[in-house]
Amino acid sequence: MLAFLQHFFDRFVRFSTQHRLVLAISLYVFTWLSGACVLYGIGQHFLPSGSSQHGWGVLDCLYMTAITLTTVGFEVAVDMQALSPDGQNVLKIFLTIYTLTAYIVALYATGAIISVFVEGAILKYFKRKRMDRELAKISDHFVVCGCGTTGIHVVAELVKLKRKVVLVDISAETLAHALEHYPDILILEGDALDDDVLSKTHLDTALGMFAVLPEDRDNILLTVSARQMNANMRVVARATIFENEAKFVRVGANAVISPNHIGGLRMASEMVRPIVVDFLDTMVRDHEHVIRFEHVTLRPGGKADGKLLGDLGIFKNLGLAVIGIMRSNERVEYNPGGSTVLYAGDSVIVITDPDRREKLDTLLN
Repeated sequence: MLAFLQHFFDRFVRFSTQHRLVLAISLYVFTWLSGACVLYGIGQHFLPSGSSQHGWGVLDCLYMTAITLTTVGFEVAVDMQALSPDGQNVLKIFLTIYTLTAYIVALYATGAIISVFVEGAILKYFKRKRMDRELAKISDHFVVCGCGTTGIHVVAELVKLKRKVVLVDISAETLAHALEHYPDILILEGDALDDDVLSKTHLDTALGMFAVLPEDRDNILLTVSARQMNANMRVVARATIFENEAKFVRVGANAVISPNHIGGLRMASEMVRPIVVDFLDTMVRDHEHVIRFEHVTLRPGGKADGKLLGDLGIFKNLGLAVIGIMRSNERVEYNPGGSTVLYAGDSVIVITDPDRREKLDTLLN
């Protein structure tokens, strides 16, 4: 029973918060109409049978409750003296209770209505201004174009990895929902295929862009536009049709992901390599410890350029084991030894968390 009441209370609080304007107006109207009904009933019941009045009119009752509810009260529309003594007492008690209740309701409803319009507009204005300021100076970020079933998972993973994210979508409601769950991201409402909208994401200073719009043709056009704005960033695109992969590569995508293709590979791996898949799944789904396969690329003139891997003290200083090196010519060396020489353009691959990845970057570069 207590659990049910707690659930009901939580639902009520959530509803009242999300529908504050509707609730305030409904309460206002209910108080007005219910008061008019009670006043009408008193007039019908307590007016003496020989009275010249046959009850109070509906309009008079609505008028009386309206001037009470709005605290105007400049004219009494009903004749209290026409009632019997008992009726006068009942009316006085009712008007006392109703006036106090109506005053509280009027204050609450008026405040709620004003706050919805004023606070909502002001908060929206300042949030947009803050977003614009942060967008104007952002760099080394990732742009996610499209907040559908794929895009929102991309955002979730980037946030876990503590990357800077700019999310673009044509739906204000979808963006608001994403911002509610991931308050640290920046959002931009508009069509990602519009170059003016795309330029506001500052692709020229971005590390990468995700093209995850619903249609392949839109993602291809988006890839073309993005590549013209930044020839060096990484572009990852979603292809609904696996055969379109070559088209994406031709227009500048660095990687093309087909959900159906990836899903098929995953199902096969679940069958023949269940332990490995469970290991990777546990890594990805662990909300307490964000551990991932990560890489750090050596920049020209960096601290590790031309140095032996064993001399860098990666395990000693950070507790990380290097499981592979991707050479600049895309040749991979697995489980490299301490005598392995590193050069600019090589990528060191480790299993680590976001904080130690940053420390590894500092150590190597």
